[in-house]
Amino acid sequence: MAWSVLLGCGVGLVGVCLALARIENLVEAPRAFLVLYGAAFVCYGGALWVLGRLPGRRALLIVLIVAALGRAALLLAPPTLSTDAYRYVWDARVASAGISPYAAPPSAPELAPLRDGTIYPRLNHPTWRTVYPPGAQLFFRAVYALAPDSVLAMKAALALAELATLAVLASLLRALGVPFVRLAVYAWNPLVMTEIWGSGHLDALAMLAAVAALRFAVAGRASLAAALLALGTLVKLYPAALLPLLLDGAALGPLVVFGAVILVGYAPFAHLGIGALGSLSQYLSTELFNPGLVRTFIDVPIVTLAVLGALVAFVALGRRGAPLIDRAFIVIGGGIVLSPNVFPWYVVWLVPFLAIRPSVPWIAFTGTVGLAYTFFLREPWAIPAWARAGEFLPLALGAGWALAKPWISNRPALEACLTSRPVRGGQQ
Repeated sequence: MAWSVLLGCGVGLVGVCLALARIENLVEAPRAFLVLYGAAFVCYGGALWVLGRLPGRRALLIVLIVAALGRAALLLAPPTLSTDAYRYVWDARVASAGISPYAAPPSAPELAPLRDGTIYPRLNHPTWRTVYPPGAQLFFRAVYALAPDSVLAMKAALALAELATLAVLASLLRALGVPFVRLAVYAWNPLVMTEIWGSGHLDALAMLAAVAALRFAVAGRASLAAALLALGTLVKLYPAALLPLLLDGAALGPLVVFGAVILVGYAPFAHLGIGALGSLSQYLSTELFNPGLVRTFIDVPIVTLAVLGALVAFVALGRRGAPLIDRAFIVIGGGIVLSPNVFPWYVVWLVPFLAIRPSVPWIAFTGTVGLAYTFFLREPWAIPAWARAGEFLPLALGAGWALAKPWISNRPALEACLTSRPVRGGQQ
C-alpha cells in the first residue's frame, strides 16, 4: 500500500509539473496555477506521509527519479509567474555594453539602443536601477557570455546551482546522521520546483551558499563558511543574517573573512558610493506585494530592519548553546515572515533545513505561501484578505500548539496540585 501511495504521488507530481509547463502565461491563469500547485502539494504531503515506512534505498531512488523528471518538465517553460529572469539577462546585456546596471534604469534614454521586443517589454520596474549585488552581476555576465540574451540559459545555470544544493544537502545529512530519505522533503517540494526550475530565481545561488556554509560550519571550518556566506550575500543580501551564528566568543576570524570578501566584491563599484546599492532603498520603501508581519502593522522600513536585527542578535547571543542548525532555522524562518515582502521564492532557502529539522507547520507554509499568487486574481492586483490569512495559518496553528503543549502535558500535575490529589504514577 505504501509503495502504491509513493508511486502515485510521484506520478501526480510529475504530471502537475508537465501541466504547469503547458500553460502559456501563469499570470493570466492564476486559478489554474493555484489548483495545480495545490494538487502538487497534496502529492508531496502524501509522499512524505508514507516515506518513513519504506526501505530507505529503494524509496530514495524513486525520490530522485521523480525529482529529476519534475524539474526537467519545468525547465523548458518560459518564466511567466515572475519575470525576474528577464531582468537578469537585461543587467548582463547592459554590463556587456560597458554601462553599469547601477547607474541607469532600463527606461533611461541612454539605454534605448539596447531595448528589444523580447527582453525589455517583460522587465518589472523598468524605472528602477538594478537591486542585485555584484556577485549576481558577475553570474549574469558569465551566463551571458556563454549564451547571450538567453533566458533559458539563465534558468539552466540556476537549475544547476539548485542541483548542487541537493548534493551539498545530502552531504550535510550524512554529517548530521540524518537518513538520506529525508532528501524528499527538499527534492519533492513544489515551491523549489516552481520557483527555481519554473521561474528561474536567483535564490538558487543564495540557497547553495547558505547550505554549503552550514556544511563547512558543522565540519568546524568557520572561516570557509563565512567566505561562502559572503559570496551568498554578494548574490542576495539575506545570507548575511547567518554570519553572527559563526562568531564564537573572541574568535573574529569569520567576521574578517566575511568583510574581506564583501569588500573585494564591491571594490569595482566603489566609485559609485551609495549608488552601488542601485534601487535597493526604493525597493524597501515602495515595493508592496506580500508584506511580512511587521510591515503589515507598521509600514516603516527602518522598523522592519530593526526587528530583523533584533531577531538575529537574540538567536546569536541568547541561543548560543543551541545546535547551529536549530539556530539557523530560527533565523531563516523568522527572517522570512518578518521581511518587508514575503515573495514565495524568498521561502525557498528554508526548505533544505526542513529536511534536517522537519516541521509540519513550516512544511505546510511552503505550500500556503503560494496563496500570494492570488495577487493576480483581480484588478487592480492585490492579495485578498482570506488568502493572507490562509497563507500564515499553518504557522499560527503551529505557534498555538507550541504554546499549548506544555500546559496540556502538565495538566494532570496541575489538576492534582489544585485539588491536592496525587497523580497516578507520580508524586503529589
